[in-house]
Amino acid sequence: MALQRGKAAVAQDPEVTGIRSLARADLGHLLEKRPQAQIQSLRDNHHRVARAVASGMANTEVAATCGVSYNRVSTLKADPAFAELVAHYRAVITAEWASQDTVIEFMRTNALKAQAMLSDKLDDAAERNEFLPTRDLVAISELGFDRTGYGKVNKNINVNVDFAAQLEKARARSGRTRPEPSPPQQIEAPPASFRRL
Repeated sequence: MALQRGKAAVAQDPEVTGIRSLARADLGHLLEKRPQAQIQSLRDNHHRVARAVASGMANTEVAATCGVSYNRVSTLKADPAFAELVAHYRAVITAEWASQDTVIEFMRTNALKAQAMLSDKLDDAAERNEFLPTRDLVAISELGFDRTGYGKVNKNINVNVDFAAQLEKARARSGRTRPEPSPPQQIEAPPASFRRL
């Protein structure tokens, strides 16, 4: 039964042929070393691990930094395509990479993948002459505008109105100033000769 890429296989009744008894010679095949699976296509995580290996980290450090298992690092190091990738990064690696924050790198990579998938989804919908829901399109455009410097701008203007101060400034400009109030006068008691009896 031939499997096609991307489609579910339809189960058919299998046909078993060539039944025979096992001989001692057949067991020799079990001792043969199976060929190791090789990387079919290099992904972002392969590049991340290759940079870590190229920077000189031990397998345990590479596993912890890149979020993979120790066995996965060992398996990758035995792969010829991965060895070429490590050699490439050894030529260009800088000390800065070793101190890079892995979480931020994962988030950046995932954000780029999400944007690429979103772009593919929009292109696919346009090719099929399909319209995505308006709320989704608005959210996508707002996010894009916001992150590229064209987002909504809220301007707050604080107006401080001090009417009395403004009035004093206007009077000062016109040359008419309010006379300073004189302090309350002390009234002296009349001399004793003026007192009524």
